[in-house]
Amino acid sequence: MILESLAAFAGKAHSRPRTPSGARQALCAISIALAASGAGPPKEHIPDPSKGRELFQTCAGCHSYATDEKKYGPSLRTLFGRVTLRNARPANDANVRAIILDGYNRMPSFRYNFRPEEVDDLMAFLHTLNARPAENATASTGEKYFRAYCLRCHEHNLENVASRVSDAKLHQFIDEGHAASPALKGWIDPEVRASLFEYVKRL
Repeated sequence: MILESLAAFAGKAHSRPRTPSGARQALCAISIALAASGAGPPKEHIPDPSKGRELFQTCAGCHSYATDEKKYGPSLRTLFGRVTLRNARPANDANVRAIILDGYNRMPSFRYNFRPEEVDDLMAFLHTLNARPAENATASTGEKYFRAYCLRCHEHNLENVASRVSDAKLHQFIDEGHAASPALKGWIDPEVRASLFEYVKRL
């Protein structure tokens, strides 16, 4: 009886399908190829400023970075050397990245133009643009106060303002404030407000 049971077990063992030798070799080849390719967790991307400079060509039509030349958009030479951005937020990585991804004012969103690692490269380049803003010694009194009080909101939208807004209304905007702008009547002298008025009229 015992001998018969052993014989039956041996027969079943021999009847089990075996992996063909060709299949075994293919599996081994795949394993070796995966090992040779270094398959595993993706390596952490290290932002590259030189690649970011190349990507900046997408931005160069509207922004200069080597000089203070103003194109369609402002120069970025002092991007990370200034305290605040044009939207009045601190000039830091998160806020600059948000402008690139979501756009601002008339600047379009570039969220779908760059891959995440390309945005990192571009940011690495932009962080090199940290010169201090130059003082404009030849600027008129009106221009200096315009840059101090008005430029944040009115960088592009005051062209030919004299043909669109009456003198009385413009004086009112300066003296009494408008939108989020404070009333300057109690802040600066009448002579300075007059200089600001004359400068804005020439835009």
